[in-house]
Amino acid sequence: MEDLPNEVWKDVHDFEGFYMVSNLGRVKSLDRIVAHVRLGSQRVFGRILHQSISRNKNIKTGAPSIDLRVSLARDSKMFYFNTRRLVYLAFIDNSINYALDKFCIINKDGNGYDNSTSNLILATNNDKGKRVIERGRMDSYLKGADRTTWTKPYGGMCCRKAIIQSDCISGKIIATYESIAAAAKANGFDEKEIIRNAKRKRENYKGFIWSYSNK
Repeated sequence: MEDLPNEVWKDVHDFEGFYMVSNLGRVKSLDRIVAHVRLGSQRVFGRILHQSISRNKNIKTGAPSIDLRVSLARDSKMFYFNTRRLVYLAFIDNSINYALDKFCIINKDGNGYDNSTSNLILATNNDKGKRVIERGRMDSYLKGADRTTWTKPYGGMCCRKAIIQSDCISGKIIATYESIAAAAKANGFDEKEIIRNAKRKRENYKGFIWSYSNK
């Protein structure tokens, strides 16, 4: 129960008088009187709580990410907390609503064993995801995505559609292109006008009939 150098203790929110957390990431119970079946009541002495270690193995690197957790008792019920959150709420900001604001607390250096206040930062789930990629613990989806199926006709990204170019008089098929963008580039035409004709919003475009391929 002796304090470590420069260690400061504060009450755990909603567990005042029962538990305290330190700026170095330790959690302790306090001396208290509890009900006892035979004696009526019993004095329980405080102690430094054991923290369980959650190891989530990373699929890419094989190295685990570490989370330290503690269990707190109140009114004969057990509650389980991530140690990082207890420290952050007690010493940095107790107004964070994780469920509504979608925030999470992460370790600056990635060391889950060090939950001191200087090693904790607030992050959104998006920030957390970017950090995982930056640390090489996960590859970005875009890194391995097949971009050959993408195109940008207009209005954003969409799947490519093959397009058929036919003579507007004879109806003879002249060429088939893998996408509208490819057809426009090969003929020097406007993508939007090809799409309008393919959707039959105009009779023809540049003397050609444009139709989407079923294949």
